[in-house]
Amino acid sequence: MSKEQKQEFKELLQSQGGFYTIGRLRNLALEHFGVKYGRRQMQRLARELHMYCYKPQPRDHRQQDGACCRLKDRVQAVADVLRMRGRDLSKLCIGFADESSQQLYGNTARLWSFERGLIKKVNTDKKKRNCFGFYALMGTSVLNFIGRGNQQTMRQMLEAIRAANQEAQTIVVVWDNHSAHLTKSVEAKAVELGIVLVNLPAYSPDLNPIERVWKQIKKAISQEALIKTMEELEEIISSTFESCCSKLSFAKSWIENIYNQVFENHPILISEKL
Repeated sequence: MSKEQKQEFKELLQSQGGFYTIGRLRNLALEHFGVKYGRRQMQRLARELHMYCYKPQPRDHRQQDGACCRLKDRVQAVADVLRMRGRDLSKLCIGFADESSQQLYGNTARLWSFERGLIKKVNTDKKKRNCFGFYALMGTSVLNFIGRGNQQTMRQMLEAIRAANQEAQTIVVVWDNHSAHLTKSVEAKAVELGIVLVNLPAYSPDLNPIERVWKQIKKAISQEALIKTMEELEEIISSTFESCCSKLSFAKSWIENIYNQVFENHPILISEKL
């Protein structure tokens, strides 16, 4: 396309609005200008036209508007109660809990190779390892391998979080609305251990930073060669979890938009632990 045609193509795309796939862009270029582009050529042209490539639906469509504000209100309510009770917020442990099922077979990483079409040998059986994780912003993170994620297991996991953070005056655990999280026995165990449970708004995994940790673990698994044993899988999970939890970058937005605004007198300095 000439410079004038590119400008005309850009105006055409802007007039139609919405989102485009590379295939649709190629078809429009061929239909209106008689120019046939390959996929890579069209990708370069799209960038030249200052188009952006991103996921236009980054959160669950069932999530109601204002979910972040509702979560902030819940954390604010916890902070208000702790202040009224005279709790020492410098001895607060706060973090995010979740369960994940990591499989031997992973294919989430793009890898470079000098040989085109080279297939990486992986273990394709369906064995998996269920995990419970607690990603702490303040305090000590926890990873445990679990069986079923039932209420008995959740009580044990709360005990594990408390055991790892014995010096914390109060522990705040932010997690989702899994049925096992909402049982009376789990809530009673939390009260017994001095743990405050904060449930995320429905369909809001994007507000739980530990989801990004799980994503990194899946990526690490897919980058490995053949994983022969469950012990090897557990080692990859454990080492990657520990490495991720040593950083606060996975929770940067959460810290800035929720924690530091609620606990403004006890802010977390993200730059110290990126």
